Amino acid sequence: MDTNEKIQLDDITFDDVIAGDGIATASPVEELDKIEEIEVKEEVQNKTTDELEDIEESVEEPEVKENKVEDTSEEDIDEDSDDPTVISEVLSKLGYEVDADYEDTSDGLADMTKDVASRMADDRIDEVMEAFPLVKKHLEYVLAGGQSENFMQAYDPNLDYNKMELAQDDVRSQKAILSDYFSQKGHDKSFIKEMLEDYADAGKLHAKAEQAKDALGKVQTKQKERLVDQQRQELASQQKEQQTFWDEVANTIQESKEFAGLQVPEREKSKFFNYLSKPVSDNGYTQRDVDHSKADMEVKLAIDYLMYKGFNLKDIINTKAKTKATKSLRDKISKNEEGVKSARKATRRTKNVDLDNLDLTI
Repeated sequence: MDTNEKIQLDDITFDDVIAGDGIATASPVEELDKIEEIEVKEEVQNKTTDELEDIEESVEEPEVKENKVEDTSEEDIDEDSDDPTVISEVLSKLGYEVDADYEDTSDGLADMTKDVASRMADDRIDEVMEAFPLVKKHLEYVLAGGQSENFMQAYDPNLDYNKMELAQDDVRSQKAILSDYFSQKGHDKSFIKEMLEDYADAGKLHAKAEQAKDALGKVQTKQKERLVDQQRQELASQQKEQQTFWDEVANTIQESKEFAGLQVPEREKSKFFNYLSKPVSDNGYTQRDVDHSKADMEVKLAIDYLMYKGFNLKDIINTKAKTKATKSLRDKISKNEEGVKSARKATRRTKNVDLDNLDLTI
């Protein structure tokens, strides 16, 4: 640092001169303060632009940190607002995820419980079905429209050829198995009887019965495996036939102007089809079925009589009209006969009375 910058004569003013004391010099402390102030100015001037920017950034850091603190507090507030509800905690413990949103109330908890309980029941049923495959097949067979008795008979262990033990001296069972085998092959009773006698005479009855049992066992196993699939195919065929039937009914109602002489207005056709086809009960009965079951005996007999007569309404109506006309004619004739009889009686009474000799006195 230049020593001339420390004390300059130009810097001395009149105020610096104290009367009687001459020029007042600065104290050591004041002198050090001035030196430090001059050194700081020189250091600032020697700093580069980048260093000044760093200094500015360092000065602004507290403000940035304050902003970050504020942002963090906002996030904490948001996280606090997403606290787990009772329902979410219950679902988490049960291990179920649901798409529905349930209110964190008693009603919401009840709805969630019903839905989860249903899913738990389904899962439990699946576990049982996997553990007992025969039960699963039985249920599938019944759901496909099969009769439970038929399934039980097909899986009856007493009728399972694969589990049957055929003793050497059990001639009756041997003949029964061979008879069943040849029957399934399409042979008649006389042929079967002859074959059994030949096997017995040749001492081959037991051996042939064992072969027949194995063959029947294989066929029986395949039948069991196809039992559920065959029932499903039968159900699909029935549903297809039913759909075809109702399509035909709908087309007939839509395209026809009258049904065996009965006219149905266009505005009633759709309602009439629903009356015939739409189930209205848990058992699948339609309104037509319900009304028919509740109808009086005379109504049922009238419908059956119409079917018996071929549902030819024109002939029935004409017959009814003729019968009514005949009855009306008979009534008229009967009334006329009564009038004639009354007139005849009056005439007889008039002829028998002598008006000239009639006594009018009291």
